[in-house]
Amino acid sequence: MAIPYQWIIISILWLSHVIYFLNYMMIGTLSPFVQPEFQLTTAQIGLLCSAVTIGSLISNIPAGMLSDTYGAKWIMVVGLLLIGCCELVISFLGSFIWMFLFLILVGMGIGCNQTPANKAVIMWFSQKGRATAMGIKQTGVTMGGVVASFFLPVTALYYGSWRYSFKLAGVAALLAAALILFFYTEPPRQPGDASRGNISWKNNFMTLFKERDFIFICLSGIFLMFIQFSFLGHFVLYSTKVLGLPVKKAGAILGVAFFTGAAGRVVWSVSSDYLFGTGRRIVLTMIGAAGAFITVAFIFLSAESPLWVIYIFAALFGFTGLGWNAVYLTRVGEFPGRALAGVATGLNFVIVNTGAIIGPPLFGYFVDITGGYTLSWFFTGFCMAMVAFLSELQKKERMFTES
Repeated sequence: MAIPYQWIIISILWLSHVIYFLNYMMIGTLSPFVQPEFQLTTAQIGLLCSAVTIGSLISNIPAGMLSDTYGAKWIMVVGLLLIGCCELVISFLGSFIWMFLFLILVGMGIGCNQTPANKAVIMWFSQKGRATAMGIKQTGVTMGGVVASFFLPVTALYYGSWRYSFKLAGVAALLAAALILFFYTEPPRQPGDASRGNISWKNNFMTLFKERDFIFICLSGIFLMFIQFSFLGHFVLYSTKVLGLPVKKAGAILGVAFFTGAAGRVVWSVSSDYLFGTGRRIVLTMIGAAGAFITVAFIFLSAESPLWVIYIFAALFGFTGLGWNAVYLTRVGEFPGRALAGVATGLNFVIVNTGAIIGPPLFGYFVDITGGYTLSWFFTGFCMAMVAFLSELQKKERMFTES
C-alpha cells in the first residue's frame, strides 16, 4: 500500500527538525570543549548560546512572510544551507567574536525552518489530522536534542576536538537541504488562500492584531515558554540542592520528562483531532489546568521523597509542561487560515520567545530572594493556570472557515 505523500512530507519535516535542533544544541553540548580552548567565561558561553536564539528571532517573521508568498520549500532549503555553511566555517574559527556572529547566522537559518515547516503542515493537512501531524513533526525536536547530547560529545572525544562535531552537524544540514530540494513539493492551493494572502504584509499584521483571540493565543505562548524553559534551566539544580540527588540521577529524571514531553505532543494532538473534533482551545485548557496542579506539587517534594514519586512528578510535568507544543503551534497556524499561517507563526515565535528569555532568570531570582523554590514553583503553577484561563477566554477556534 502506497504511503500518502503528505506523510512523506511529515517524514522530511521531522528529519529537518532533528537536524536544526541538533545544530541549536551545539554550544550547549560542546561547551566543556569550547570553553577551555578559547578561555571563555561562563557568561561568554551563555552569550554564544543566546546568539542562536537572537538569530532565530531575527529571521522568524521574514521567513513567515516569504513562505506565505513563495511557499515553504525554498525558505527551508536556504535556511539549512545557511546552517550547514556556517557550521563548517565555525569549525575553522579561532575567535570568540567571529563565532558569536556566525552562530547568529546559524540561528537565522534555524528560524527559516521553524516557521515555514509549521506553514507546510497547515497547508498539507486538513483540520482533522493536522494536530497529529504537527505532533509527530515536533518529536523531531526532541530527537535532535537526544542525538546532540550523545553524538556531538562522543564525536569530539573520538577526534580530540569539538571542531569535528561542527563539521558533522554542518554536513548533516547540507544533506537535509538536498533532501527538501529534491523530495519536497508545495501542496495545491485551496480556494480562498490567494485572496487572503495577497493583501499587504502591513495589513496582515493589522488583521492579526485586531483579533482579540490571537492576542490571547500569544499571551498563552509567553506563559508556556516561561514554564518550559524555567523547568529545563533549573530542574537539575533544584534536584541536587533540594532533593539531594546526584547530577547523573537528576539528568536521568530530566530525560524522563523529555520522553513524556515527546509522548505528550503526540497524545494531546491525537486527542485534539479525534476526541475533541479538532478543538484546540479545550486541549490547551486541559493542559494548563492539569499542569498547574502538577507544577505546584513540586513544592511538597523533599530529600525524603521516594525516588519513584519524583520520577512520576517529572513525567507528569513533561506530559503537560513540555507536551503542549504541537497543539499550540497548530492553533497558531490554523487560527488565521492557510494564507496567513506563515506570518502568524513567525510573529508568534518572536512574541512568545520573550517567555523563554525572561523565564529562567525570573525563576532564579525568586529562588535568590526567598532562599528556596516555593515561590518559583508557585509562580510557574500560576503561569500554567493562566494558560487555561486565557484559552477559556477565547471565543472562536478560527478566523476563517476552511473549505
